[in-house]
Amino acid sequence: MAKSILLEADWQRAVAAMIGALATDQFYPQFARSCELVSGYQSALIVWLSTAHRPINLYDDLPDDLAKASTRPWLEGGYLLDPFYALFADNAPEGIYHLQDLAPDNFFDSEYYRSYYTLTGLTDECGLLINLDADHSILVSLGNRGAPPTKKNQLANLQTVMPILSALCHKQQSADAGEITLSAPLDRAFRNFGRDHLSARECEVIQLILKGHSNKSIAQLLEISVDTVKVYNKRFHTKLDISSQAELFSLFLEAISLVPFDADIDPLTHYREITQG
Repeated sequence: MAKSILLEADWQRAVAAMIGALATDQFYPQFARSCELVSGYQSALIVWLSTAHRPINLYDDLPDDLAKASTRPWLEGGYLLDPFYALFADNAPEGIYHLQDLAPDNFFDSEYYRSYYTLTGLTDECGLLINLDADHSILVSLGNRGAPPTKKNQLANLQTVMPILSALCHKQQSADAGEITLSAPLDRAFRNFGRDHLSARECEVIQLILKGHSNKSIAQLLEISVDTVKVYNKRFHTKLDISSQAELFSLFLEAISLVPFDADIDPLTHYREITQG
């Protein structure tokens, strides 16, 4: 590790603190502080990801008002559109990922970014994906708010200590496994959104739009023309009686929030039954 960035003694103390906190409720606070120490990021959010349930907040050091405005909506369904969660869903290898390199081409102009991500106040973010097994991972979101972007050599230091961080998370995982409260999975609800009202291709286009892909990117991913993507856009706007991405985003979040536990249904149909009688 480059001593000009992080003193060896500081890191040794950080490792000792994490080891001493294993199997206690102080492990993740110590883990977060160690990640911030190495990387230079100001804040941390640590979540448990599973194929069987929604993400679970293990720890964050955000002020209460900021956590209420950003973390809670993310855990309630916003995560389905998050590029970092997509890593887990796509079985990405363990590693450190920077949002600027990861986000779809239209992410920073998407309604998800405007309506949700800006509420986080983040100006720079990277994520550590630690794969525990085939169905579970730990995601550590490290962020800055109003500070200069983290330097490359600091991220290099984080990469250097990643094996230690991963090993400690694996140790802690056995202590957490029996205590985590499960909640309903939403991945299936995301895939089902609009299926009773739209064609399969229109649903695919909506999913990619919500995740922040442009028409050009969607065309490439689905191997169709940009003009065809625009046709699908017009069709689902008409069928859903909406006129903008903002309305689509709002409709999606409202519908997804009402899905019953583990229900294999179209969230939009269920939402309309409740709200329209």
